[in-house]
Amino acid sequence: MGRLDKYARQSKRKEPSKVLPIRLPQSIYNRFRQRCEDLGLSMSEAGYLLIKEEVEDALYTVYTNEVAVTTEPLQTPIQKEARPTTEVITRKPSLPSTRWTSTPYEVENELPCPLCNQWYSKANFSRHAKHHNSTTREILESYQEIINQMIQRRKSN
Repeated sequence: MGRLDKYARQSKRKEPSKVLPIRLPQSIYNRFRQRCEDLGLSMSEAGYLLIKEEVEDALYTVYTNEVAVTTEPLQTPIQKEARPTTEVITRKPSLPSTRWTSTPYEVENELPCPLCNQWYSKANFSRHAKHHNSTTREILESYQEIINQMIQRRKSN
């Protein structure tokens, strides 16, 4: 029994439709046309039914796979699995972050700009650095001596 046998002369749905032009090799077209005539279906009906079954089957498979993953087995296994009663979990030691931060240069939530000899909000310093065609990191790491002096003056006040 072929896929189309169970659909022989079923009623059509009453909703707007779209046309799907497809190209087929002549030999497949002829065999498909003959199969549709044998079943009393138009080629359009048969194509619709095949596509509908494919789409609905895909939805069914997705749904049943989701249900299978999210539900417990119905029957408990007769034999217990051979597992140790305790498991040793080895964790990798956490390494300090290698991400660069401006925290060492911060005083009262502000960062020094050695090029302007001014202090700017930490949140806005990146935008300020763009005025110098640079990044926060480049500015703060390139002018260490001037920055250290600015920090010392700020902390002593």
